[in-house]
Amino acid sequence: MPVITLSRQMGSGGDEVASAVAERLGLRPVGFELINRAAREAGAPEVALAAIDELGLLGIRPGRAAIRAYRAKIFDIVEELAAGGRLLLIGRGGQVILAERPGVLHVRVIAPKERRVAYLVETRGISPEAAIARIEASDRARVDFVRRYYGANSEDPRMYDMMLNMAQIDIMIAAELICAAAGRVVQAEATTR
Repeated sequence: MPVITLSRQMGSGGDEVASAVAERLGLRPVGFELINRAAREAGAPEVALAAIDELGLLGIRPGRAAIRAYRAKIFDIVEELAAGGRLLLIGRGGQVILAERPGVLHVRVIAPKERRVAYLVETRGISPEAAIARIEASDRARVDFVRRYYGANSEDPRMYDMMLNMAQIDIMIAAELICAAAGRVVQAEATTR
């Protein structure tokens, strides 16, 4: 039963890749709702607001106690979800939380900045300048989230089993590659039991 973590850059097509993979493999995609559940169970709603505020518009900075409580709760929730299998964890530092768990495929989807800008201009109907500002803010926020909550660098390629640069491949090819890799990881895990 596959478990995949998928990290992506804004505008890379990573969300579409995640949807295609989840559909093909019958996986449960989990992303932002995980933040809300963990923050609610940890009694730290300010963490949810800060984590969801990807562009940093609210300026919320949770305290250390709230971050510790949230971190402990999100680790518990992700481990519980992964134990059930058939999970596609989108973002949220899943590559860190499940780094030591056998049988998990860790994927990162990236794209050149020009392609990401063009994607946002086309899909969101914004100017190139606005697209650049959103991408830069998102990149900073995503790196900061993983650093602040998990003490790791989300851009470190050693955190991933597979990195896909969407410069020359389309969504369906990316999904096929991930599905093939997930199948091999599941097979390898089954043979080591």
